[in-house]
Amino acid sequence: MAIHWDPNPIAISIESIHCNIYWYGILFATGFILGYLLAKYMCKKENLPTEKLDALLFYVFIGTLVGARLFHVCFYQPNYYFNNPVEIICIWKGGLASHGGSIGAILALLYFCYKNPEFKLIWMLDHLCIPTGLVAALIRIGNFMNSEIVGKPTGNDYGIIFDRLDSVTPLHPVQLYESISYFLIFLVLLAAYLAGKDKNRGLFIGIFLFMVFGIRFILEIFKANQAEYEIAMNQWLSNYISCPIFITVGMLLSIPFILVGFVLIMLSLRNKNAI
Repeated sequence: MAIHWDPNPIAISIESIHCNIYWYGILFATGFILGYLLAKYMCKKENLPTEKLDALLFYVFIGTLVGARLFHVCFYQPNYYFNNPVEIICIWKGGLASHGGSIGAILALLYFCYKNPEFKLIWMLDHLCIPTGLVAALIRIGNFMNSEIVGKPTGNDYGIIFDRLDSVTPLHPVQLYESISYFLIFLVLLAAYLAGKDKNRGLFIGIFLFMVFGIRFILEIFKANQAEYEIAMNQWLSNYISCPIFITVGMLLSIPFILVGFVLIMLSLRNKNAI
């Protein structure tokens, strides 16, 4: 049975100062705060200086935001933003790519570990990927509240009718598919950490990358077009290969993360000191 969905993306409106607080921003910030608290708990267990985590939170937040925005600009709507460069800084209008956010966060973490050598990069990646799964799950709920990153028509009575988008047919709620998947990955990695299974360096981050972007690759099949040139890209590809599915930019960007995750898992299982 189809469900009509038309929430107000604005959670709080302060008319006296003309300020709107969006559900997306609340969920984004909540994810980072919860992730910070979990990271603090893990660092305490390792006797690492938790007072430096404030700087880490700032670096990762900025890195994620900048990376996500630049990837969206360059890979999803390059023509629009290159013709309207001022719009690049208008992040409140939407447009963040998770692949870029991941790279931005990793670069920020690399810089933090360089400035604070007592924090080892692989250990940080292995452990910070756990709360990252929770952050990703909450962000996708934010996308659902914004009625963005919607799916293709389901072809039956099942699905969500996004009234804000004037859709008349039920669509796949891909945002919820992803959110549930990421939350389950978070729970699996958290349970493994609490069970003391974090001894092999590189294993957790490998599992995280392989599972998150593997799921992202699969769920792209159900998503509506996100990049402005995807149709033209597929028409060009059809001249050289016969592909049973519509190739999306999200799929292409996910492949390197999947491969890196697989390599990290293999290295970690072969020799815990290999990385």
